[in-house]
Amino acid sequence: MVLQADALWKTRLNLPAYRVGEAATYAKVAPQTVTAWHKRKTQLLSEKQSHKGISFLQLIELAVVADMGALGVKLCEIELARSFFRKETGLEFPFAQLRFKTDGADVFSDLQGELGEIIEDKVLSANHGGQYVWTEMLSSRFKEFNYDDSGAVIAWKVAGANKDIEINPQVAFGAPQIAGVKTGIIKGRWTSGEEVDEIADEFSLSTSQVLEALIFEGIEPSETRISRWMN
Repeated sequence: MVLQADALWKTRLNLPAYRVGEAATYAKVAPQTVTAWHKRKTQLLSEKQSHKGISFLQLIELAVVADMGALGVKLCEIELARSFFRKETGLEFPFAQLRFKTDGADVFSDLQGELGEIIEDKVLSANHGGQYVWTEMLSSRFKEFNYDDSGAVIAWKVAGANKDIEINPQVAFGAPQIAGVKTGIIKGRWTSGEEVDEIADEFSLSTSQVLEALIFEGIEPSETRISRWMN
């Protein structure tokens, strides 16, 4: 029964739950960039269904590609790496289903020994056809991900590894949330006139968590807003 329940929620990882605009905001790229990357005929990102959103696994791969691009990795190099990992592992979304490291020039995966142990610091240069290299550098992006035992990403600290806001298909239907409360709901309460401490009390959050959610939603809590008492 446990295995069935586990398999059931994992089907959500592939549901087209996120609009392109939402995904772009989370990954910090333009919506046009998301569309263009999905339309490429190579292996940069998986093909997106026409007129539908993207799944959680596609969202994670988008975030990884965006981060690699920001670190200076060329799209052609990312494509080569993703193609390599798909071929070697058979995984449809390797950037979301394998633990990775990057130094900004090459894309890496932890190497495993004959017994499955991780070979510390020694990694595989995927976009150079499997050449063995050494690196100690880790992208901050990968510290934001929570992996299951298989190596797949199952949750993302979307506001940063040291923040509480998380996208998790098991919680709040995969919407950004903090302690189980959707950040969009917190935003709605604040814009309707509720004070930060009132929102915190109602949802059993700390005031710092409420403020974190508001900032994530693009709100500066000190800004002027319409009073709840106005008719």
